[in-house]
Amino acid sequence: MENEYYEQCSELAGKEQAQRIREIDLNAFQSKLNEALCISLYIADQNSAAALYFEYDMDNDWQSSFFICNDYTMPSEEDDDSASDWISSVKGPDLKEFAKIYAENEFDYNEEAIEITLYLIIKTVIVFGKVAESIEINIPVCIGFHDQDPIMRIRE
Repeated sequence: MENEYYEQCSELAGKEQAQRIREIDLNAFQSKLNEALCISLYIADQNSAAALYFEYDMDNDWQSSFFICNDYTMPSEEDDDSASDWISSVKGPDLKEFAKIYAENEFDYNEEAIEITLYLIIKTVIVFGKVAESIEINIPVCIGFHDQDPIMRIRE
């Protein structure tokens, strides 16, 4: 999936922009994400939580948080409000490099900006997915950028 979005970004925004995003080292982000996820899962377990929601804010240095939620709704219900009803939160890592590129391109100003934004989002979802796959998780896990609707389900 990453290669597909890299190619699309290269075509519409230029190979230089796509390569710039591809070359950002995500190891520290992934490690901090793993740590915050483990803490969040512990809190979720202690509180018999129904779901875990990971949110990142593209407008604020890609700052992120995990929200431990009491309720969970299936995607078929088309209601993600349960992600707003959380009992605890854990601060996650930021990703200033992504935020800088995002700020330079104005989200959906034109086709180029859209492709850059999509590639940044896909890279974020992929690294989060890798972390989530590496840990035993027994509750639904969702991800979304701030104000995203609908949110994405990583695990159900």
